[in-house]
Amino acid sequence: MGANLAVILINRNGFDFTKACIDSLLATRHRDLLIIVIDNGSDQTELLRLEKIASEQSAVLVHPLGYNAGFTKANNAGIRIALEKGADFIWILNNDTEIRSDAIALFLRAFAEHNLDRANAILSSIITYADGQKVWSNGLYDLPVFNFPKSVDKLKPVAKVAQQGLVLKPAQYGIGCSMFMAKEFVQTHGLMNEDYFIYYDDLDYSMGCQNLYIQQPLVMHKVSATSGFKGSARFTPFQAFLFAKNGIHFYFRRKRIPLHEKLVYLSVTIWVFVLLYVRDLQTLLAYFRGLSAGLTNSQKTVPQLQIGK
Repeated sequence: MGANLAVILINRNGFDFTKACIDSLLATRHRDLLIIVIDNGSDQTELLRLEKIASEQSAVLVHPLGYNAGFTKANNAGIRIALEKGADFIWILNNDTEIRSDAIALFLRAFAEHNLDRANAILSSIITYADGQKVWSNGLYDLPVFNFPKSVDKLKPVAKVAQQGLVLKPAQYGIGCSMFMAKEFVQTHGLMNEDYFIYYDDLDYSMGCQNLYIQQPLVMHKVSATSGFKGSARFTPFQAFLFAKNGIHFYFRRKRIPLHEKLVYLSVTIWVFVLLYVRDLQTLLAYFRGLSAGLTNSQKTVPQLQIGK
C-alpha cells in the first residue's frame, strides 16, 4: 500500500538501539518511507555515526537539536519535518524498539479496512518486552477514582493475548512508545504539549481520541533503555521527579479530576508509585520535589538525565 509514512525516532546517546530500530524499519521494504531521527544532544561521535547512516540510506534523515529537548519538543520537531516532507501518516516510535516486518502494512490496512477517522484515530499494537514472549502494553487506562495509569495485559503471555487478522481493541489512551496516526490528526489536534518534557505526554495527546490497538505483537520494546534501568521496576531520580510533576499537571489541570479524586490521588495514589518504583532516598526526595513542582505549577529545572544512575 503506497502511502507516504514518516517515522519519528528520538536519539540521545543510544546509537545501538536507534540503529537496530532503523534496520527493522528498513527491513519492511515499505515504499515512500522516511525515518526522521531527532537527536537530543548526543555527543559528536554518536552524531557522526548517525549521519553516516543517513548518507548511506536515503530513507533516513538526521536532525540534531544540539541539546536534550525532551520527548515532546523533539517529537514536535519531527512532526513538523514530516508534514513539510508531505507525509500522509506519522509514526511516533521509541528508538529502543524493533518492529515486525509487516507492521507498517498492517497499520495502513487497519486505517483503510476499518475506515478509521483520520482526524481522531491513534493506532498502536500489542507491545512486547525484549524477549517477545510477554506483553509490555496492550493499551492504557486510568484506575477509576485512583487515577493511576495502568497497562492492559501487562506480563501476560503474548500467545494468550494475540489474535489473527486485524482485530482492533479500544483503550482510554494511546502510548508514546508507539503512536501511528494520519496527518489529519495533527492538523486537527495540533502538536504535543511541551509542558511535559517526558511522561504523561501520551495521555495528554490521546485523551478523548479514538485509541485503538491491533491485537498482534508488532513492536518489541527494550524497556527504559534511554531514561533508566532497562527492564527494571526501579526509577531514577530523573524519572521520579517528572512522573510526580507531570502526574499532578495532567490529572489536576488537564483531565480536571473532581475534588474527591484529587484527595484520593494525594492521599493514596502517590504512595502507590513510591511502593512500586522508589528504592532509595535520592529518588524519594526527587519524587517529592516533583510533587511540589506539580502542585505549585512551578517551572523547576528538570534534573540532568544520567543513564542508569
